[in-house]
Formats: sequence, structure tokens, C-alpha cells
Amino acid sequence: MGFKKVFLGFYILGLAATSPLAQAKDITSRSIDDIRACMKVNVYDRGSLRNFQIKAVDTEGKSNTVKVKVFWKPGKNNNETRITLQVIQPETLAGTAYLLTKSTDMEEQLYLYLSAIRRVKSVVGSQMTQKLFGSDFTFADIKQVQGIILDGHVRRLADQQISGRPVYVLETETNKKQTGYRKVRSYVDHQSCVLFKTELFSEGDTPHKVMEADVSTLLEIDPWWLILSYKMTDHLAGTYTDLALSEYYIHERLPESLFTPEGFYVNRK
Repeated sequence: MGFKKVFLGFYILGLAATSPLAQAKDITSRSIDDIRACMKVNVYDRGSLRNFQIKAVDTEGKSNTVKVKVFWKPGKNNNETRITLQVIQPETLAGTAYLLTKSTDMEEQLYLYLSAIRRVKSVVGSQMTQKLFGSDFTFADIKQVQGIILDGHVRRLADQQISGRPVYVLETETNKKQTGYRKVRSYVDHQSCVLFKTELFSEGDTPHKVMEADVSTLLEIDPWWLILSYKMTDHLAGTYTDLALSEYYIHERLPESLFTPEGFYVNRK
């Protein structure tokens, strides 16, 4: 397995460059498809691996930390989704793994491997929208961290600003049974095409959850951009979760077995 490992501390934050698509087209006149395509530039066509630290804080201020590997690899066409998540720590959860797949003509399929019983099971229905490891993140939220807009009818709202930077605002009407939300509002940076903020609505016009990027951690690894830190706040539960990127790998290739029900749980050093 060939890959390029990126030690994040070796890179200096740069805000002057823009993504390839940003250079190719006037930023303010982009269509929804243009914006989504620009976001995909940051997802990396050949696949990638991110090491995340997820720190969940409950209403009493008690915290729980889980370290995970999140693998991504595109399918045969741009509409396919393939994400594998493997737990590294704590020891009580290590070895647990998830696989999310979706082809163009099928609904999403989610698989769970429990190391304690060494068995793979298919996850269906409302289980797909449950919070991961006691955190405020679901699998739908992990997709957004990866820079993937959820499926559904998308419309572009008026641009806004976050931390003094102009952002696109995309509102997506989603399938609540599949995502846990009836609509999602995404705020995407003009320059980098990175997700800066997401508002997640389950009922009514007040966000159930809000995910916000620490914009000061925006990082350029030419020609890509990424955020090193997000915070998810569940306003109904009164809890929040910090997600921090510790290491990043840009892979030349990832084995297909890593994205199959038979091999997604095999640990990749």
C-alpha cells in the first residue's frame, strides 16, 4: 500500500492560494454543482486516511475520548460513497469498525464489526442515525467532516461571512430516516471550498445540532485544504464533542478489501 504521510506540524497555514476549481471559475457565480465539485477536490480522488480524536463532553462536564481512523476511497463513479471507520483507542472499543457504502442506484449500507464477538452485522433503520461512541457525531456527520454534502434536494441561499471570510450557504432537504435530519444548512468557504459550519435541523426552524470549524486551523497542503478541528454542539441534549485531526495520509491506493464487509475491520498500520 503506497501512500504519502503528511505530518501536520510541518506545514504553515497559508490563505493566499486557492483550489484548482477556484482558480478556474469566478467564485461568486458558481452553481451548486460547481461548489460540490470544488469541495470534492479536497476529498482526494485516490483515497485518504485521517486519524481523528473525538472528545465528547456531557452535561456534567465529564469527557470521554475515542481515537479512530477514517478511510475514504471513491468508487467507480463520483456518486459512490465508501467510508471505513476503525477504532484505535480506548482499549475497551479498539477493533470496533464501521463500513458505509452507497452506489448510485442503492440506499446506503452500514456494517458494524464488534471485536468482542468477532462478528459483522448489517445496521439498518434508526441505528444508522445513532451517535457514535457516546459522542454528538453520527455517521451522517462524519460524511460532512469528509466534505461530502448529504443526499437530497439542494438550493443555494444568500452568501454570508464566517470569521470575516465569505461562505456559500447550501440548504439540503434530506431523508430524515436515513440522516436523522429533515434539512441541513452547510456553510462552505469561497476560497478553499472547505466546510466551515453546518446547522442540522430535526424539527422546526431551530438547529438541533451545530458543527463549527475552528477557522484558525485551516490548513493548505497544496493543492488541497483541510480543517484540523471541529466542534459539534447538541443544543437539545446540552452536550458537545470536539473533533481534532492528528495525522493525515494521502494514499496512492487503498486495497479494495478495506471497503468490503469481509475486510473493513482488518487493521491497517
